[in-house]
Amino acid sequence: MGELLARQLRRSLRGLAIAAAALYGLWEHRKLGCDASRAECAEWLHQSCARGLSAIHVHLSSAGALPSHGLIVSNHLSYLDILVMSAAVPCVFVSKAEVEQWPIFGRYARWAGSVFVRRHDQEDAARANASVAEALKIGVPVVLFPEGTTTDGQSVLRFHSTMLQPAIDAGALVTPCSIRYELDNGVVEREVCWWGDMALLGHALNLLAKKTIRATIAFGEPMPATGDRQQLSQTLHRAVLRLHQQLRSSGKTGLVDSAAAPPHSE
Repeated sequence: MGELLARQLRRSLRGLAIAAAALYGLWEHRKLGCDASRAECAEWLHQSCARGLSAIHVHLSSAGALPSHGLIVSNHLSYLDILVMSAAVPCVFVSKAEVEQWPIFGRYARWAGSVFVRRHDQEDAARANASVAEALKIGVPVVLFPEGTTTDGQSVLRFHSTMLQPAIDAGALVTPCSIRYELDNGVVEREVCWWGDMALLGHALNLLAKKTIRATIAFGEPMPATGDRQQLSQTLHRAVLRLHQQLRSSGKTGLVDSAAAPPHSE
């Protein structure tokens, strides 16, 4: 009974905390004005996501050099990935079009300059490619989840290569990375990773009740985006898979704490 009450209290307090952080972020965005640059919007999202992670007691750590520009290619486990990646690096995201309609998340994504892509629409892919190229050109890091969907983190699905073309055209650097989560009490594959037909609301409410969630991002060595996009996709997949396997086998060994979201005590 005691633990049940503790979980309910954590869920309530963190629900209020994340709501307050979200509202504060929306208020802060008003200060930017309609003519805010993409870099300013990325910085706004960076600060907002750091506050969001702090509100729900996510402890973020990173390994490797944080990218300051170019394309960032990562595995994809959860809606939490957006907060974690943005709290680590001011960036814009390439996202499926459905996210634009999500409550709160969708508005944040639009205001942060995310590039929304309608799947299986070649004309829309061309528009999205142009938008990604624009962001790369002005030096704002662009995050791409080329698996195209979230997974339970047991493996890394094959990469879709379409959205790699803007990086090749721009001669940009591409940084592979991998995200991993840990829980002291619970099953990461079901309670942090969000995939398949899991209900979003129930999953999020359960997540808020967790004591502490540890998130780790491992950044690999940047590589030039050159050659054929299919070959580049395979090279990046191998690099992300290698980082993924290293995180799973080594835990937190050699990781550097990020200042983005400090740990909390209950």
